[in-house]
Amino acid sequence: MNTAQDRANRISSWTARSRDLLWIMTTIIISHLVLIAIVGFELTNAYIPASVYLVFMTAMGIMGSLDAMDDIAVQADDADDKEKKTKAWKRFNETQWGGFKGLLIGWFGLTALAELYIMWIV
Repeated sequence: MNTAQDRANRISSWTARSRDLLWIMTTIIISHLVLIAIVGFELTNAYIPASVYLVFMTAMGIMGSLDAMDDIAVQADDADDKEKKTKAWKRFNETQWGGFKGLLIGWFGLTALAELYIMWIV
């Protein structure tokens, strides 16, 4: 796993999973905006299907995002000794992924809870 092709494959994989993460987050944001519009227009007939969608969308968004972050982080583990001496690898390896994961879970989860609260309690 020390050839130039292996490094190119890692970069390609990292790029693809980074793009996946951005698409997942974009999809979740758009879905929340649509659900906020449903609540804002008081489309109460849509609350039950919207609630079901919200729960599954949030769960899949969190799981998919965490999986993409783990895949991105694991790419650094395959680096050879020469790559591990670069500043880019050191910076990437020092990234505190736990903080990003916690913020993402809080962001998606709390937004979903707030929307459910507005739909069913307020």
